[in-house]
Amino acid sequence: MGDVRIENLKFKYSGSPKNAVEEINLELNSGMYVAVVGPSGAGKSTFVDLLLGLHHPSSGSVEISGLEALTAIEKWPGAISYVPQEIQLVSGSISENVLLGFKNDAQNKKEALSALKKAQLNEYIDSAGEILDSNIGDEGGKLSGGQRQRIGIARALLTNPKILVMDEATSALDAQTEENISNTISKIKDQCLVIVVAHRLATVRKADLVIYMQDGRIKAKGSFEQVRQEVPDFDTQAQLMGL
Repeated sequence: MGDVRIENLKFKYSGSPKNAVEEINLELNSGMYVAVVGPSGAGKSTFVDLLLGLHHPSSGSVEISGLEALTAIEKWPGAISYVPQEIQLVSGSISENVLLGFKNDAQNKKEALSALKKAQLNEYIDSAGEILDSNIGDEGGKLSGGQRQRIGIARALLTNPKILVMDEATSALDAQTEENISNTISKIKDQCLVIVVAHRLATVRKADLVIYMQDGRIKAKGSFEQVRQEVPDFDTQAQLMGL
């Protein structure tokens, strides 16, 4: 579980004159850290939606461990986790939000604690190593954008997924926390396939495979440095960030 095969993938939104995603062919395997980058409107989020079974391909296929994407997600609940940019929270405690959909009991709280540590939410762990289960306010109103995103990341890591998809999930984090989470991703990729959509290039430097999308197509793919050499705009962005 954890391998993705994409063949001749095309998708067009209803009423649109052109495809949002065009001729995507990829084979992604468990143990890989994959970054999807490119300008706004390149098709990155549509690609993620197709991977998550939220859209059905206009033509071509997306298979997860040999099954159609939506079938695989329904067959293995929790094996595929998704972290969006905007995290939905409920009024309640940290553990209730991390364990959303699971019983908030002692055993599950241990799992939540482990997920919080991986997501770098150390401010909600006390000196004894337990969760500081304070109320986060109405729909997380007491939290910063970065804290909200880290709860979303912890929630996704709770089920020990075989595929972890993150769509701009570190956009509100400070540089040090983003670096720490990037290091966490590098560690957990040994147990799963990690796919990260990102604008901030610091997030993707350690990726095994960088996929640069433009106009719905893959313009370049390879290591961070290989894509820099093939795509001048990407290289310019990297230079501006001091990378």
